[in-house]
Amino acid sequence: MPSASQTPVADGPRQPIVFKFPGLELDTRLKVFDQEFHVHSAILRLYSTFFRTFLDSPDKTPAPASALFRYEYVSVVDDDGTWGLEVALERDDQKAVPQDAGSSPTPAEGVPDLKTTTSQSNNKNLKKGRKSQAQMERLAFCRLLYALYRERYTVSSMREFSDIVRLADFYCALPAVSRSVDSVLLHSPELIRQIPASCFMALQIAHKLRHPLLFREALVHVVSGWVEDSTRLDISPELAHVVNTVYNRLQAEAHKVTYDILHATAANETVRKAFENAVKTLESDATTGTARFFLLVYNSYPPPTSLFWCSRSLKAFQTLEKLLSNNMSLARLISAPVHIQAGGPGYERKFLCASIEDHELPWDKEAVDW
Repeated sequence: MPSASQTPVADGPRQPIVFKFPGLELDTRLKVFDQEFHVHSAILRLYSTFFRTFLDSPDKTPAPASALFRYEYVSVVDDDGTWGLEVALERDDQKAVPQDAGSSPTPAEGVPDLKTTTSQSNNKNLKKGRKSQAQMERLAFCRLLYALYRERYTVSSMREFSDIVRLADFYCALPAVSRSVDSVLLHSPELIRQIPASCFMALQIAHKLRHPLLFREALVHVVSGWVEDSTRLDISPELAHVVNTVYNRLQAEAHKVTYDILHATAANETVRKAFENAVKTLESDATTGTARFFLLVYNSYPPPTSLFWCSRSLKAFQTLEKLLSNNMSLARLISAPVHIQAGGPGYERKFLCASIEDHELPWDKEAVDW
């Protein structure tokens, strides 16, 4: 199995991070903001279209036979604060490369860009911000290499995750990162905890990575707080279409459940009283009833063994139960302080039953490279 000799350190002298893989020659050195990575060109070519295209392009001068590494790249920061890897120049011609990073050149669509702000008047704060940015870029690049080598790694925040995806997009290695997401989610509970508050970012990341599990989890949270005709996802019409479609389907289901409950009230006094009590809790802007409204009806329903049970009551109960179901999968991997329930604490107005079929996922499921 491949292994890296160490992980990046934040400050002080940095020892090279050496990736090992049996049977392959360690022939490439990448220097990213003062952090050296010793890797294998064969791995880079296999999982990154960028390196597959440029490592041996015709304009490259071959390294001399005595060179320790066949390929050497160094991070170069452009005037606009963006950065990228370029072929290391000969020592006499080597330009001084600033080690205070901006962000990588082309951010993934829909994933927030992390460009260093250059309009700050306080130079000390600016230098400190760039130093912090460089640390984040080093960490993200290291995680990208872990993904290429299929090594396990963890992610502490959605912001950190977006950095990795941005780099993977630029270096054309999204499929490799996508394959690592299952392991990341399994070993990164803090990342899962951030999905509800960062659901829009999570949805766009999942879309970029074409990862069904993360996409469905984020979609539940996005739809639960969606507002009709929202422009929140105007940057991606494809995603906005998916969210609106699923949201409209959920609203139609809520209308159907309301009808089923009203139908049951004519035959069941207990259901009628439960419905009337729940109506008193409705907010003035609730068009189809909030999740709390339906949960109150559900909790007041006669038990299945009740003599008042009838076919109408049964149908209403079944559709009500489906509407209040929880389709989150990842949330079950972490210990929550309270049971997550549509209509319950923190989710009074939110339904958690949004779903999408495989054929509705907004990407080509047969694609192996993108």
